[in-house]
Amino acid sequence: MAIVFLAIWTVILQAGFSKTMHITMNDKIISLIDFSRKNLTTMPDVLHNSTTDLYLQENHLHVVPAWSFRKSRILKNMDLSDNRIRFIEHGAFDGLNELTILNLRSNLLTSNSLDENIFQGLISLQDLFIHKNYFYDNYTFFQTVISRVKSLVKLKIDLSRQNQIDKCLCNLSNLQDLEIFEVPGLTLSDNLFQNLNCLKIETLWITSVLSLAPNTFISFPNLKTLRIAINTGYAMDDVISNIFNALKIFKGRNMTELSITGNPHRNGFVLGHPHFAILENICLQKLNLVGDSILGVKFNPFLDMDLKRIV
Repeated sequence: MAIVFLAIWTVILQAGFSKTMHITMNDKIISLIDFSRKNLTTMPDVLHNSTTDLYLQENHLHVVPAWSFRKSRILKNMDLSDNRIRFIEHGAFDGLNELTILNLRSNLLTSNSLDENIFQGLISLQDLFIHKNYFYDNYTFFQTVISRVKSLVKLKIDLSRQNQIDKCLCNLSNLQDLEIFEVPGLTLSDNLFQNLNCLKIETLWITSVLSLAPNTFISFPNLKTLRIAINTGYAMDDVISNIFNALKIFKGRNMTELSITGNPHRNGFVLGHPHFAILENICLQKLNLVGDSILGVKFNPFLDMDLKRIV
């Protein structure tokens, strides 16, 4: 009897901690359950068949047990970021045929945490955020696991200096948006992305950049949006020059957005800077320069460019 009472009391507490909302968006009713920031250490069991969005971020979860979401088969968006998840049991995501967004960012996951088929049943998954984890122990296996999610359109992953992008990611034929989080100390080389020329990546975001090689982006013929975040603590003195040398590959190309942020050195543009000549050769709609990347900028050089927006 005591055990039954404890179980009932746990359910009551969890129900009290959660926040359920019904939102109408684009003529669709979204049933959202918010368990974020509740200091949870185990997966809650108070879910409904109608739940479409589940927020579990910023708790203290360690394990995602098998069949954790069996009561919510129509889940479309799930956020498990900023926990302490070390292991995802086989079958944890079984039955989630309609899940389109899965956020596993900032956990303690390694390659040993994942079954090789852990994502295979997620046939509708389009956005997978799995960066800021610890897959460096077996990066090849990690990429193999990811490559089986053929429905992916957007992917956020880590990349360390000793690892390379594997050809198996060519299986992600729908992938258009790639965001790469690098560990400090990684210099982007000419051949780093050579195994991605099989994909039609349109949006690329790379963070913690120290330096770029001239042909860093040669494997992205379909790129429309490029965002570069410089590592403010370790960037080389000539990082801006290296970046703009790498941008020469886009000469004559139509691009939607170019963003450069975080330059720690006081070597930004001045009137008549040769970097402007590189920009003038790109058919660019939006330019975003932040920090000392725009030190001393005079906007006169932009007057002859067909820019729709300068940020």
